[in-house]
Amino acid sequence: MPKVAKRLDYNYEMTWFNYDKIVEIPCASGCFMALRTESFRKLNGFDEQFFMYMEDIDLSRRLAAIGKVIYLPDAVVTHEFAKGSYKSKKLLYAHIRSAIQYFNKWGWVFDKERTRINKDAIAKIMKASE
Repeated sequence: MPKVAKRLDYNYEMTWFNYDKIVEIPCASGCFMALRTESFRKLNGFDEQFFMYMEDIDLSRRLAAIGKVIYLPDAVVTHEFAKGSYKSKKLLYAHIRSAIQYFNKWGWVFDKERTRINKDAIAKIMKASE
């Protein structure tokens, strides 16, 4: 099992990616996002059903439908990545609740749009890594 976990982490963290390149991505981390006010207003901001966790993924998905989500390597932020939901039952509950709300909104297994978004993103990221 440790090999499987290591491989999953390798793909999740994308340690193979060239982080010096500008690339279109499917979603940006909520720890630091910058977007045009016009776009934020057009989307009516964050979906209020997401208190914490998944709100960034939902906003990114809606933003990608009207424009692009871009990774900019020159924008550097230090985030105290504490993995709070791994250490607190209350935060774990909030994380699970938000995930359920997200999948209820966008689809669980048969989400063709997510499949397309992921394939497009992987192709763009792989091309940027060349």
